[in-house]
Amino acid sequence: MEDFSPMNLATDTQAESSYVEGQQRFFRCPVQESDGHAIIRIGRRKIKAIVQETSIEGFTVTVKPKHAARIQVGGPWELNYDGARIEVHPQWIFNSPDGHVQLGLRRLRDLTKPEPIRSSWLVRFGGGRFDDPSNAAVAFGGFVLALFAVLASPGLGEKLGTSSRIQSTFQWLASGVSHQMDQWF
Repeated sequence: MEDFSPMNLATDTQAESSYVEGQQRFFRCPVQESDGHAIIRIGRRKIKAIVQETSIEGFTVTVKPKHAARIQVGGPWELNYDGARIEVHPQWIFNSPDGHVQLGLRRLRDLTKPEPIRSSWLVRFGGGRFDDPSNAAVAFGGFVLALFAVLASPGLGEKLGTSSRIQSTFQWLASGVSHQMDQWF
């Protein structure tokens, strides 16, 4: 029975030759030339490049001959590709006969800034930036207390018939708390 795994189906000799004994093989995803435009930053210099392949461990890119002379090896580079900023390190360089330079870049870390967390206008004025369940509990508790205060008010509470019941319940709770406090102190 034949093995149809992605590495066995690969016909790219470069992908096969980059395999080192003892390393785990990763699937390389080819990128269309129209979608592969990228910029490599080496120090302050920017070099236009085309991403040919991506994988979990890095990228294979090509650079035009006129930009190849500006490539300096040493230290990490920055790859701006598909809206992301990625710190990369050059692993290998291959000079093709037509003058293009093919680079193997190892992914080090993602430098892309995360999008800010969007929040409601209530949270902006409150100063909180993260979801915290205690804020929701405090808001709900405040709403319930305000509702009880309205229902216990002399005007609306008397018309609805809830004022005397809520006031007597509140007095009962206050006397119970007072009784417990007297026992502790």
